[in-house]
Amino acid sequence: MVKRKNKEEIENDKIKFMMTGTTIIMTGTIFIYFLWAVINNRFLVNFSVDALVGTVALVFLAKNMVVKYRMIEKYTKASYYKIFDVVSLLLCLLVKIVLKIPFDFCDERLSTPLALMVE
Repeated sequence: MVKRKNKEEIENDKIKFMMTGTTIIMTGTIFIYFLWAVINNRFLVNFSVDALVGTVALVFLAKNMVVKYRMIEKYTKASYYKIFDVVSLLLCLLVKIVLKIPFDFCDERLSTPLALMVE
């Protein structure tokens, strides 16, 4: 028997969907930046701190994905959304690899406060 959902529950799920989507984007991007730092051996602080941040981002990413897909399964099949999320994360990784970001935290010239004041 299908449980009928009231408007309040639907509105709460919409808000939860938007919040989990936003969190997935942020934590996914942080994790992709960590992977890029590991590949290039260029860390923002050092490996330990960056690994901690990358691991926490991955945990939040996984938890939010589970919440998002459980919520989607209440209304429809989640396979379309899973494919879309994987493609989005791959595109984000591709953009990170191909495009040079104008402001990179790992730039050697920005490693000291004096270098920031001189330029």
